[in-house]
Amino acid sequence: DISYKILSADLKLPIQNLYKTPATLGSDRLAAAVGAVALYPNQNNLVIDMGTCITLDFVSSHNEYLGGAIMPGISMKFKALHTFTDKLPLLTFDNGDEVDVVGDDTRSSIFTGVINGTVMELEGFVERYVEKFGKMNVIFTGGDAIYFEKRVKFPNFADSNLLLVGLNKILNTNE
Repeated sequence: DISYKILSADLKLPIQNLYKTPATLGSDRLAAAVGAVALYPNQNNLVIDMGTCITLDFVSSHNEYLGGAIMPGISMKFKALHTFTDKLPLLTFDNGDEVDVVGDDTRSSIFTGVINGTVMELEGFVERYVEKFGKMNVIFTGGDAIYFEKRVKFPNFADSNLLLVGLNKILNTNE
């Protein structure tokens, strides 16, 4: 006999969820936020999940989930440039690719725009969060995290198991 729980807005959480529409909050975002608090309790935590979409999720030092941001992920940005223009090629990203600040052909210009643009987006978001909330942990997770956590200029951590840590914490909270 196998027992299981479905992660939903109805489960008891080890954090307070202040999201205005908790039923629409992605379970991956919620689990990663709980994972951040499990690793760094009673601290401001900003989770940056670098997957299909790039999501930012903020949990205050009072362990309150406040929300965050959702934007296109790296692959989605490459697909958008190809799909919504007539001549730009569809590129794919390898975490080993080096990207210069100046692209000297179409391919390198796309890489420069997408990769460096994403780094600047993330740095801008973190600066605004720090202005508003003060010191915080910035935790990267997701498939592209390893590439970006090394390229942004603010102190951060990377944890590829953050979501699993959060799911385990939620499961234990509901035992």
